[in-house]
Amino acid sequence: MMDMDISFFQKIYNEDILYHYTKTSTAIDYILHNHQLKFNGGRNSNDPIESREADRRTVYFGSEVDKPNRKEDVEASAFLHKYLSELENQFQQICFCKNYLPQGSDKGIISRFKGNEELFGFSKPRMWDQYADKYFGVCIAFSKEKILTLNKSKIELIEDDIEYLSFEEIWCKKIGDIQGGYLKEVGVDNYKKQLKEGLQQSFFIKHKDYQGENEYRIGTYYNKEKCIIENIKGELVFHKSIMLDVSGCIEAIFMSSYANDKQKEDLLNYANKYSIPLVEMNWKYDSFEARDYKKRIEFIEKMIKNKASEN
Repeated sequence: MMDMDISFFQKIYNEDILYHYTKTSTAIDYILHNHQLKFNGGRNSNDPIESREADRRTVYFGSEVDKPNRKEDVEASAFLHKYLSELENQFQQICFCKNYLPQGSDKGIISRFKGNEELFGFSKPRMWDQYADKYFGVCIAFSKEKILTLNKSKIELIEDDIEYLSFEEIWCKKIGDIQGGYLKEVGVDNYKKQLKEGLQQSFFIKHKDYQGENEYRIGTYYNKEKCIIENIKGELVFHKSIMLDVSGCIEAIFMSSYANDKQKEDLLNYANKYSIPLVEMNWKYDSFEARDYKKRIEFIEKMIKNKASEN
């Protein structure tokens, strides 16, 4: 069967390892070829809590309701509305899954993989279905420490674990209406700073129905100076995409057994070139096997060689 050795699972079972699910073609042609992950706009999310624009107003309470608004107050309020909308439109993100490390557990200490599958971020069926091309894709394991160290001087990174909340809790935490009276009290600059802090926290919340994803997210704000030059349909495109450098950050590749032979060959060549473990997720009717694909190929090649020598 050529299953992965327990030492491999022990090595990746920690807080540093992050998992990114994607199509096999995307992994081969872009992530592995260019050593980069692409930031995507938060507005492009399917989740309306992340993608829908806020319906904000400026509100007043108590004695402030009947007071006439000064021109400078109206302008300050309009500025903050525009500021918040621009930040939301500029926010871009890359999403990962984490290992599940129960609080108080001996991190990294497992004696066997069988029975502990759900502790790992690469073994999530819904992620393989939704993000890895309906089980035909790949899951790439990265070192969080290596990624952050490599990129922190290149891009302004905003990173955190996702917090999973109820609808009511989300409603309380998302940035809603501008408080007109408070704006007059603290001034536009102080209010702007507080709103940005609160807005950045809201980029890392999702409904608790998603908590099985156990997500960690790296974000940044769009900056055309940080964009790469792309060749799209034969034309050079500027100021579109920001990339996260992942050179030397890959710790393992999990490949679906459904991938075609050419894709498996490409992934094997890459794994051999960079001395990265290549795990074949062999899907079964009751579970899966995490097979050491390199050893499996070596075994097959040895059998073919022995067969040929006999003839």
